[in-house]
Formats: sequence, structure tokens, C-alpha cells
Amino acid sequence: MTDDSRVLRRIAWRDIFPWLIILRTFRTAATPTVLCFALLGVVLSPVARVVGSYIFLTSEDREAIRRLSPVDGYPPFPSPPLATQVPEAVDGYLPHVPSAIEEAFFAFVEPFWRIFHLELSVRHVAYYVFVVVWLVLVWAYCGGVITRIAVSRLGAEQAVGMTDSAAFVARRYLSYVFAPLYPLLGVACLALVLLPLGLLMRLDIGVVLAGAIWILVVLLGLVATWLLIGLLFGWPLLWPAIGAEREGDAFEAFSRSYSYVYGKPLHYLFYAIVAALFGTLVWALVNYAATMVVEFGFWGASWGSGAERMLKIRELAYGSPWYLLTSDDLGVLKFGAALIGLSLLLVKLLVTAFTFAFFWANASAIYLLLRYDVDGKEIDEVYQPEDEMRFAAGRRAVTASNQSAETAAPQTDAEASETGE
Repeated sequence: MTDDSRVLRRIAWRDIFPWLIILRTFRTAATPTVLCFALLGVVLSPVARVVGSYIFLTSEDREAIRRLSPVDGYPPFPSPPLATQVPEAVDGYLPHVPSAIEEAFFAFVEPFWRIFHLELSVRHVAYYVFVVVWLVLVWAYCGGVITRIAVSRLGAEQAVGMTDSAAFVARRYLSYVFAPLYPLLGVACLALVLLPLGLLMRLDIGVVLAGAIWILVVLLGLVATWLLIGLLFGWPLLWPAIGAEREGDAFEAFSRSYSYVYGKPLHYLFYAIVAALFGTLVWALVNYAATMVVEFGFWGASWGSGAERMLKIRELAYGSPWYLLTSDDLGVLKFGAALIGLSLLLVKLLVTAFTFAFFWANASAIYLLLRYDVDGKEIDEVYQPEDEMRFAAGRRAVTASNQSAETAAPQTDAEASETGE
């Protein structure tokens, strides 16, 4: 009698639960190459705030910005940040828990969201448009490289080098830039359609005429809402789409992200919840680790300086190093504390850089999962130019080999008689 028993030696958890690749994003985000590009994006992002403030804002607005550190949020005028706009009913059941995903998401969305405030002046709108364009230009490259590395590592399980990834994104840079701008340009065109109506509404009779056709305005608002909701939830999927697909361009990224957001919203919600919960754990781990790194130096040095002296130095060092260095009564003590503060700022920048790297790694993982759910495309199907070049080289080699074989083949009797040999 044949024994058909089998021993189960391995379970393919990735095939059973594909969403487990989200748990591998920590390792991807912590790689030095990814952190370098995330740090570059974090350092370059505030440039628009500084330059734009001198172009568009008043001295009072610049003072509000100056009180913020280089890695904090945007100036709070005239309304509170988007992250605080949670309905009380929801906030009562879901208490706020910091997450790396949430921090990065709102940092990107905040300037976009403020553009649509009615109470903003023209100067403020111009300022935020300037910030938005600069963020897109910076993160189209930095975020593009991160997502390219992430989809290769998480999907194809191939380690893509920094040079290859940077060159890949450089070739498709315009697609990375225009992918999030397409929906915004559509919304802007719809707003321009309403501009003559708004001019007419300066007159009382114009309000009456506008009320007669306002149903058309509502229809335009419906189209704009469809574009904005798709962009609000789908923009993290845009750059992974360009980095993962062979023909990845701005239009394909736009169509795929909207298809996934509206085609599988519950799947997207589930993946986002998993990523957010994992991000909460990661956020706590990274912040506690950074705190230990910083506080160890103060603790160890306090053995020689004394606790009271070190507490004073620590308080000064945790202040803004830029303020201390520009203070009129700087002094030797404050100067030394400012130098220590620069090191602390570097640690804070690295933590922030990891937050953005983790966000883009999770966006890449979620894109691969949604592509599998909607298009049925395997997670490991990620475009690799190297594979295409090797395939082309192999095809050329086979063709050359066949041609050589045909040239070296002996003539048949019929061929010999035709040639008279």
C-alpha cells in the first residue's frame, strides 16, 4: 500500500497573505540609500518656504515662519493645520495616535489643502502654490528614487543600486512631475470656467442670474470633487506606478491611481490601516531610539559637569540653534550649546527623513497590492531595464549564432548543381 502522506515543511505566507509585504517596508526605509534621498528631500523642502516668504508674504507672516523649525509644519494662517480637523465624533472613538504614515501624509497634503481656503488672500494663495510646485519638483526626484528602490525590493526582490535608480528617475522625471499636476490642472480649468460668473456676481442682478444656472455649477463641483478625492487618496500611488511599469508615464500613473482608489476602496482602506498601525509602532520605535541616542550624551557628560550644569546646557541646546547663533547676547555658553543643538537638529532631520522614506516605501507596497487586486498582475512583476537589455543581448546572440550556422552549413546536392560545382 502506497503511503501518500506528505510533510509540510514550509508555508508560503506571502502567497496566502500578500499584504505582509507591508511589514517589510521598515527594512527598505532604513537602507542608507533610501535615507540619503529622503534626507535630501527633507533638507530641500523648506527652501520654498524661505524664498516664497520674501516674495509673497509680509513681515508678520515671515515672523510666524521664523518661529518654526526647518522640519516643522507650515505657517498656521489663517486656520489650524489639516491634521487637527478631525470630527469630534470620530476623535472620541479613535484617539489620536502618532504614526509615521500620518505625519508624512499631512506634511505633503497641508499646502495643497490650504490653497482651497476662501479666506486666504491672493498673496497667501500664491505662496502656497509656490510651495506646492517646489515640493513636487523636489519630491518627484527624491520620492521617485525611493519608490523605484522600494518596488524593486518589495516586489521583484532585487536590490537596485543608487546610480541605476537615480538614472531611471532622471529619464522619467517629467512624468514624475506632471503626474500629480494633471488633476490639479483639471480643477484649475473648472475654476476658470466659473471666473466670469464670479465677476458677474459682483452685481446684485448677477447673483440672480447665477442662481438660475447654479445647478451647472454644482455639476462642475461634482467633477472637481471626483478629481480632488481621487488625488487626495491616490497621489501616493502615482510615483510607484511610474517606477514599476515598463511604459510608466504621467497618464498611466494617473489612470492607475484613480482606478485603484475608486475600484477597490475597501482594499485600499485595509492596506492603509495596516500600514498606519505598523507606522505607529515604527514611529514609537524610531523616536525612542533617537531620544536614547541624544540623551545618552547628556547623561554621560553629566558625570563630569554635574547634573545642574548639564540641565542648563541641555535646555539651551534643545532650543533653536539658528536663534542662538543670531542672538545679540550669544556668549560662549550659548555658542557651545548652539553647536550641540546643530547635532540634535541633525538627529531630528534623520528621524524626519526616515518618516518620509517609510511613507514612500509603504505607498510602493500598497500600489503593488492594489495592482494585484485590480489588474491581476503579480506583485513581483516590476519593470527592470537590465532584464530587458539582457534579453535583447541574448536575442542578438542567438540571431548571430543562427546566421553563422547558416553560413557555415555545407551545400546540398541541389545547391551544388545550381552553382555548377
